[in-house]
This record gives sequence, structure tokens and C-alpha cells, in this order.
Amino acid sequence: MAQNKTSNALNVLPSEINSEIYFGMNLADFKNVIGSDLVLETKNDTDFRLVYSQKTTIPEIPTVVYYFDNEQNKPLYEIIINYQNEEQAKKAATLLFGQPNFNQTEWRIKIQGFPEIWSWVYKNKLIVVAKIYGSEWIDEWNKE
Repeated sequence: MAQNKTSNALNVLPSEINSEIYFGMNLADFKNVIGSDLVLETKNDTDFRLVYSQKTTIPEIPTVVYYFDNEQNKPLYEIIINYQNEEQAKKAATLLFGQPNFNQTEWRIKIQGFPEIWSWVYKNKLIVVAKIYGSEWIDEWNKE
């Protein structure tokens, strides 16, 4: 149960995201938490990742997108929070992470016992990625 509190313990996701969601959780557990509100966006089940979207009732966050690796236990490794505009996304990022600590526009967070986090704002999106082995970002992680 303690691992289910990863999001809250690390404060790497906005409070609007369900606190039972954590990076590395498998797709089956994720679906048990979220329920049937998900839309599968991936068109081909042989893709390297599975992409699900979820509409919200939160005015400033119309949708949230979740990326799962499509191998082994299908771990959650990326969450994209779509805000109404770029200003809201930047404000949310600053509230969560403070000032950027990597490349002047990104955040890298390392807390012992948890996956490393890499985050940035792209247009109206706050992107939060966890260092999960096998995911698409793993090779990019060490390019600095």
C-alpha cells in the first residue's frame, strides 16, 4: 500500500491526479483505480507503448494522457496533463517543482527509493516522466 502513495510522497503530480496512481504501476492495477473513464488512443496493439486518455471535470485540465510500456507488466511511465493554456501548465509545474533545475526549462528529481522524475512544459502540457527501465525515455535519460 505504501507504494500507492508514491505520487503524494514525491509531490510529482498535481493534486488533481488521483493519488492512488503511481509511476511503475501496471496497467491492470491502473484500470482498477481509474475505472472505465479511459479511452485507448493506441491504434495498434503492437506499438511500443499503450496510450490512454481520460477527460476530466476540472475546468483547467480538460484531459490527462497516460503512457504505458507495452511489454512485461505494462508499467506506467509518463503522464501528460493538458491544461487550458501554457500559463496554467507553467504555473502548475512551478508549484510542484519550483524553478527549473536542468537546461533552464526542465526539472530532474531524484529521491532515493523512487524512480527518477523528468518533467517539462510543452505548450499547454505538463509532461512528467519516470525513469522506468524498458520505456521509450530510458536511452534519452543519460544524454545531458
